[in-house]
Amino acid sequence: MTEMIDALDALLGAEIKDEKDVYIKRLNTNFTIKSISGEEIQHITDEASEFEGKGAKRRRVTDDLKLSALLIVRACVSPTFSDARLLEKYGAVSADEVVLKSLRAGEIAKLSAEIMELSGFDDEDEVIDDVKN
Repeated sequence: MTEMIDALDALLGAEIKDEKDVYIKRLNTNFTIKSISGEEIQHITDEASEFEGKGAKRRRVTDDLKLSALLIVRACVSPTFSDARLLEKYGAVSADEVVLKSLRAGEIAKLSAEIMELSGFDDEDEVIDDVKN
């Protein structure tokens, strides 16, 4: 049985820059992703959300597809979706638009799930619901 490490020592010695290769079958290549912090996830969620209604009926609505695309843009080390060649090829004005135009829905879901898992979350849907609320 291994001896448990003190929590403070574990945090002080921890590296937060986790990376992982994710194979995309259709493209026959790996995308390199990294973990992201809870703060980054909150910023991404804010960027993918708008408020609808007024007064007591005002509520925040999050565009799940935009949320996933932004998550991929921020966590994908390679390729870089803001590369000028990709923007030009897909006629996009932003990196998240390149993600939506260049990847299939299942590929977006796979990359998003892998990013969330690498970032310490086990169930992407549960995490996205928690972030939204």
